[in-house]
Amino acid sequence: MKKRTKQFFLYHHRIGLGYFLLGIIFIALLTFLPTIAPNGLTEDEMASTIAASELDNGLIEQGNIIDLPYHILQKTSLHFFGLSIWSIKLPSIVIAVFAALFIILLLNRWFKNDVAIVGSILTTLSTAFLFLAGNGTPIIMYVFWLALILWLGSKIVGNDHVSPILVISFFLSVALSAYTPHLLYVAFAVATAGIIHPHLRFALKQMNFWQLLLSFGIFVLAITPLVIGCLVKSENIQSLLTMSNFSLGNFIQNISNAFAPFFSFSLVYNSIYLAPLFGLATVVIVIIGILASIGKMFTSRNTVVSLLVIYAIIISGLNPNVAISIIIPIAILTAAGVESIVEKWYSLFPENPYAHLFGITPMVVIMCMIIVSSQTHYVFGYHYVPRVADNFNNDLVTIRERVDTNTPILLTKDTKYKDFYRLLNKYTEYKTIERIDQDMTEYVSFGANRTENFKLKEIITSPKSRNSDRLYIYSKDTDNKGEK
Repeated sequence: MKKRTKQFFLYHHRIGLGYFLLGIIFIALLTFLPTIAPNGLTEDEMASTIAASELDNGLIEQGNIIDLPYHILQKTSLHFFGLSIWSIKLPSIVIAVFAALFIILLLNRWFKNDVAIVGSILTTLSTAFLFLAGNGTPIIMYVFWLALILWLGSKIVGNDHVSPILVISFFLSVALSAYTPHLLYVAFAVATAGIIHPHLRFALKQMNFWQLLLSFGIFVLAITPLVIGCLVKSENIQSLLTMSNFSLGNFIQNISNAFAPFFSFSLVYNSIYLAPLFGLATVVIVIIGILASIGKMFTSRNTVVSLLVIYAIIISGLNPNVAISIIIPIAILTAAGVESIVEKWYSLFPENPYAHLFGITPMVVIMCMIIVSSQTHYVFGYHYVPRVADNFNNDLVTIRERVDTNTPILLTKDTKYKDFYRLLNKYTEYKTIERIDQDMTEYVSFGANRTENFKLKEIITSPKSRNSDRLYIYSKDTDNKGEK
């Protein structure tokens, strides 16, 4: 009977079909969700866009090397697609696709296919991961680099014949990850582990000398701009390794603020993160994974989980953004929890395929409920939770939808995000001005602006903002009486 069950097409190809459906759903979600939720842009996204737009041929001499790989991608996106919500978030969407792929590959290294696909689905379709994919800042790089480095490391360690491409990719990934603030500690940890851990030393000894020399040479070349940038601009060292105004109080407060929204089921925080980032059902599975892992504490998988959790907690005291790297250990522990549940059920009925099917069915139902709950929480939460939604600005969408490209946009000294809106000149057909020309017939202002010979024509409002009057359109007063 068990043999007959396995002959069914869907059962035989369940893993491939599962990953295919996951890929389709994930890419579809990433294509349209960032334009729906989160609702607009955060201050950090605007700052990232400004930093990307300022990259030029002299960027290394000027010391602009923080988050350089991400900003290069973002500048490329702005160059080809202009200034829009989607183009700003596109680099994160692309990187999130690859981060999801590396998480899937990593879980497949440590778990059976059935377990790995469930863990992959629960991780990549979670509120936390979808937020990262739709956030136009380099914060996605913490998950991307850690997933890539761990997967490449797992492919290298324990294999008798390692492809040179894998070794070179590993060294290059470690070097490029150092451009992300506080990921230099991961590079230090990798180097230290390679020296003191016997398995890693053995893996290094198995490699060809010229292969190691070439990999190290590529590492040095990749890290050279970072070193030069730190020498030119000493503040980069602080940004990469420490924090400004360090104190024990600030350190502890950063940790508290960083993780507060992650597992909060009752409080809403004034944050870009929608609490909770991980649902109650996912937390329960993670707890089961932790309990199942206690007896295997010294396996490589659980050692990695422990070190990643310690890293996320300690370094988030220096940089709260690092807390999001907890997604990687959460993904591993989720898969471990699913594995424990499945193995426990299968052990009760080892030879009964119907019992196996009966046990998998509720797991599928629970998984679907978690995914649907996560999607609705993500979409509606960013629209209707005021303390979260207020951190997002939707004026760029309002301008592109409601303002004519021939109407100049006035930027006064009091205009908020003035440097960001100046980018409209560079990447769109819109023009911004900083003083009124009496020859103009119409202009747009971000606030009420009484100007001689112009009168208020229209107020453009937005239902997605607490202060709904977003833009003021003024037209020439043909009676030359000015605005009353």
